Amino acid sequence: MTTKITDYGGVTVLNVSEDLSGDAVEVFGQQAAECLREHKHNIVIDCSAVGAMDSAALESLLDLQDKCEEELGSVKLCGLSATCGKVLEITRLARRFEAFEDLDSAVRSFG
Repeated sequence: MTTKITDYGGVTVLNVSEDLSGDAVEVFGQQAAECLREHKHNIVIDCSAVGAMDSAALESLLDLQDKCEEELGSVKLCGLSATCGKVLEITRLARRFEAFEDLDSAVRSFG
């Protein structure tokens, strides 16, 4: 899995290029951990290319959110597919993450 990491001022964007399941979740977790090591705690995860996510992905997102919140940061999502949005809704995790239609709106929300 390739996750492109881009910085927009004080906001870091992780652009995920495939479904968040299986081995892809482990790679995503490693890349997210690298952001935290670099003291990047305001993170947008661009899910435009993500069609599905499994329970390990949800766990990884929650872990990242918790660690960012400890440092007074936040994780926000954008570009969620209908399926991913429904997964977050059914698991009641939608209330833990702000979700935006597009990347620009998500990045600006930190302002």
